[in-house]
Amino acid sequence: MGGDEELRQPTMVFKRPPQGFGPQAEPAPQAQRPTEAGGGGWYSEPAPVPVAGALDQATANPQQGAPMAAEPPPVADQWAAGVPAAPLAGSPPMADQWAAAVPAAPLAAPPPVGQPVAPQGFLHEAPVAPPPDALVRKAAHGDPLMRRLGGGLLRAVGAAAATTAQEQAEVGARLARPVSVCRQIAVVSIRGGAGKTTLAALIAGVIAEHRQDRVLALDADPAMGSLPLRLGAQPQHSIHQMAAAQPRTWEETAGFLAQTGPRLWVLPGTTGDLLAGELDPDVLWSAFGPVSRFFSTSVIDCGAGIFGPVQRSVLRTAHAQVLVTPGTVDGALSAKSALDWYAANGLGGLLSRTVVALVSHTPHADADLDRTRAMLSGGGLPVHHMPYDRHLAAGTAIEPARIGAATRSAATRIAAEVFGRSTGGEG
Repeated sequence: MGGDEELRQPTMVFKRPPQGFGPQAEPAPQAQRPTEAGGGGWYSEPAPVPVAGALDQATANPQQGAPMAAEPPPVADQWAAGVPAAPLAGSPPMADQWAAAVPAAPLAAPPPVGQPVAPQGFLHEAPVAPPPDALVRKAAHGDPLMRRLGGGLLRAVGAAAATTAQEQAEVGARLARPVSVCRQIAVVSIRGGAGKTTLAALIAGVIAEHRQDRVLALDADPAMGSLPLRLGAQPQHSIHQMAAAQPRTWEETAGFLAQTGPRLWVLPGTTGDLLAGELDPDVLWSAFGPVSRFFSTSVIDCGAGIFGPVQRSVLRTAHAQVLVTPGTVDGALSAKSALDWYAANGLGGLLSRTVVALVSHTPHADADLDRTRAMLSGGGLPVHHMPYDRHLAAGTAIEPARIGAATRSAATRIAAEVFGRSTGGEG
């Protein structure tokens, strides 16, 4: 039409493009056209017959010389030809397309009743806790290097060596005193964080060092105590399991204990890092009572506070106690209130067998220790000061070789004092 030369075939009509716009298009019975979604599948359809008077001129790319893809026919023509329109890019799929092409994902079965559901973003299995030593940045010594060197020079002179030897002989004789029954030494504190567990571990270690029989360190903390950690023990059983088993012989009893040192044994309240259950007085005495005959001394690390049922039960049967309090003004006043509470609640007899320990948690004392001693020792109670120790402050297993000289001396005096009072003699 309009002077253009037309090439007619039975089903298709093509126009010859003007010269200079690329090669002539070859006729084909069918044409492949992309979907309007751009990229993806292709479909085949018969080429529509042009309507008379309609422009059907093929466009070409003038830069590359190749013909550009022709635009798809109108939607109405597609439906007239029996081909459904392709979905637009970004439009949601139709219901029949999902039903025909994409199978529905099965719904997750609900968890059984009573089974906890792991929150999203957390591991299904709890990570394995690293060993305690891996959490310590640096294994510090209790005394700085210059103080250790100065102490070595004094001991080399002879005066300090003679004093230390005499003191050790007196302490050794006091701690080696024979006993007829297991002496129960309770270590308590007014509140948590006073240093009670650390001091209990030190006292148990000092007593075991000077005796030739067995010593038991018992973790009676109703919560998750750390006495086995401080003693470097790795328990496999708890006090609850021993109470249920009721061992009769020493061989059976030793299977429930953790040994640390030649004569020191540990009865833990928990197993590893898992809570074994709340400790109550019945479980405590059911486990400790039958096995106490195998030990000469038991150092019982009670939980924080003095008003709990476990603490009060231990205090009623203890032969002596160490009252641990922070070396601060608040700690001194709290200790004074606790001693008054003992006298008013039927525990006045225990006061004569009590040793007070003031623990410093900083390198410098936060209270006037002389006035504090005078206030707390009014009834004849011995008051000892536990200095700050860098090695103990790390909170890991105690290494005796790393304890500072002043800390070791104070722990030895407290152990000898409380053990002497537990046997009925003055420290």
